[in-house]
Amino acid sequence: MKNKPRKKRGPWIDLLLIGAIFALGGAIVFLTNLNGKSLFQKDENAASNNITSDISEEESSFPGVKIITDISNDKKMPFAIQYPLTKFEALNEAITTYIDDSKDYYISMMRLQKDVEEHMGELNIRLDTYQYEHYYSFVLTNKVTLNNLEHHSKVKTFLIDSENGQVINIATLLNEDLKSLETFASHIQSEILKDPKLEGVISQDKLMLATKPEWASFNRFALKDDSLVIYFDEGEIADPSAGLLTFEMPLSFINPLLASDFQIAMESEETIIPKFDLDPSKKHVALTFDDGPHPKVTKQILTLLEKYDAKATFFMLGSRVQYYPSLVGEIRDAGHEIGNHSWSHPVLTKLSAAEVTKEFESTEQAIFNAIGQYSTVFRPPYGATNDSIKALLPITSVNWTIDTLDWKHRNANSLLPNIQNSLHNNSIILMHDIHQSTADGLEAVLVYLKNEGYEFLTVSEILNYHK
Repeated sequence: MKNKPRKKRGPWIDLLLIGAIFALGGAIVFLTNLNGKSLFQKDENAASNNITSDISEEESSFPGVKIITDISNDKKMPFAIQYPLTKFEALNEAITTYIDDSKDYYISMMRLQKDVEEHMGELNIRLDTYQYEHYYSFVLTNKVTLNNLEHHSKVKTFLIDSENGQVINIATLLNEDLKSLETFASHIQSEILKDPKLEGVISQDKLMLATKPEWASFNRFALKDDSLVIYFDEGEIADPSAGLLTFEMPLSFINPLLASDFQIAMESEETIIPKFDLDPSKKHVALTFDDGPHPKVTKQILTLLEKYDAKATFFMLGSRVQYYPSLVGEIRDAGHEIGNHSWSHPVLTKLSAAEVTKEFESTEQAIFNAIGQYSTVFRPPYGATNDSIKALLPITSVNWTIDTLDWKHRNANSLLPNIQNSLHNNSIILMHDIHQSTADGLEAVLVYLKNEGYEFLTVSEILNYHK
C-alpha cells in the first residue's frame, strides 16, 4: 500500500514560528535585565525589603571622613548602624558590603523566629575611629540580638592610608615576613597569657588556635596612640560570657618586626665599637641575654653556662623580675652580672625625662627587692638612647657589637652562624633568654667559642678592653 504524500507546510507557519522564537527571546532578555537582575538571581537586599530606616550623613573630626548613621525604629526588627564614608570608592564599597550583609543576616534570622514580638531583636553596629600619623583605623563593633537571650558580638576593622586609600593588612604591617609573623604570634600569646587583667579568663587552647602564625589569624587590628590593638570576637579566646576582648601592645615592643613605614624612628642608636685591646694575645667575649628572666628558658641557659664555665650578663625587665625574684638570685649566685633593661621595654627616646627615670628606678627597686643589691649596667631597649638619657642614669649604658637576631629567626641552628659571621675580639653578643630556640642553640655557641680560645667575661669586665 502506498503512503499518501504529506502536504507541504505553508511559509506563513514558518514565519509565525520564527516570530514566536524572537518574541520569547526578547521576553527573556527583558526579564533578565529588569532592575539589573536575572529572574534566577537572588535579590541580595530582599531581606531588608519593607524595613524603613532613617539615613543621615555628617562631617566628622577626621579630615576626609563622613559618618553615615542608619537607624530603624521598626518595633520587631530595630537597628542602629554607624559606618564611615571616605573619598575612596573601593574602601566605601567594601564597608557598605559588610554593612548590607550584616543587616540582611539580622533581618533574615529575625524572620525565621516564630511569633516575633516587639523588641526581641536588635542590631547595633558601633563605629570607632582612630588616627595614627596619616593612617585611619575604622573599628566596627557588631552586636546582634536575635531574641531576648541569644546574641553575637563580632568586630570588623579597616586600617587605611588616608593619603591614598590603601587598605593595610597584617601582612603589609609585618613586611610580608613569615618569620616576623611567627615572632609576632608568639609575642601575642605570651603577653596575653601573662596579662593580670586576663588571668583566669583566657582559654589557652582557644588562644593558641586563634593566634596561629597565619596571616588570617590577625585580620582585626587598629593602630592607636603608638600601640597595636588586636581584637577578638566574643567566645574566640575565652568563654562567651567574657564578651569581646582586646589586647593592646606598644609598637615599640614589636618595632623590629614592622615594615619600615610603621617603625618608630630611633632618635639615636649607639653601637659599641671595639678598639684598642689591652692584651691582644688574649681573646675575650661577653655573652648578654635580654628581656628575661624566664622561668624555663633562663634556667636552661644557666645550666649550660655552668657546664662550660662561662659568665654572662643578664639585662632584665623589671616587669619580669617582680614575678621571678628567686630566679634573679640564682643568676647572681652563679656569678653572672645583673643588668637593668627598663620596666616595660619602651623606646626611651620617645619618653619624657620623668618617664625614663621611672622605667629605670622601678626596675632597680625590683632587682633590689629580689637580691638586696642594684644592677651594675643598663641596656636601653632597642639600643635607643642619647646623651640626655645617659645623663639621667647613674650607671653605664651598654649596647652590643653582634646582634644574633635570635628574636627574629627563632632558629637554634642559625644562632652560631650569625655569631661566626661577625665575631671579633672583645665582642658583646646580644641574645634573649626568653626564646627556647636560643637555649637550644647556645651549647653549640659555647663549644665553638671555647675551642677558639675565647674567655667569657661580663659586660663590665669587657668594657675595660674598649677605649
